[in-house]
Amino acid sequence: MDNQLLSKDFFYSISYLFYAVSYADKAMVTEEKREIVKYIRKDWAVSNTRFDSEELMYETMRTLIRETVTSEVALKKFQDYYIANQSLFSKDLKNKLLKACHSICNVSAGKNKSELIILAKIHKLFTPRDVKI
Repeated sequence: MDNQLLSKDFFYSISYLFYAVSYADKAMVTEEKREIVKYIRKDWAVSNTRFDSEELMYETMRTLIRETVTSEVALKKFQDYYIANQSLFSKDLKNKLLKACHSICNVSAGKNKSELIILAKIHKLFTPRDVKI
């Protein structure tokens, strides 16, 4: 997928997803912030004539932190966007997002119960309803 063709709303939604995962245990540690920055720079940093996706994602994260948005609210925002725009999310893109989410959770003392629950919700969201696991 060409990241330059994506809208601001797409990058907002990815920010909400990363925030939801990192804030699942109601705390975001420095290591998780660094991991998010690593993935944003690696996979989502796009500068084009309309907007700078990297800065947009950082500003979204700062706003979520400042407003202490709950993990549940942030995940719901991502879910709503995902459901309305499923055609944007290829299997490869979903795998890339899952890899980043798992990495964010693992960076600080492994996954805790809250993080496992939110990861399960994301896996369920990304699994087509007609597929049996």
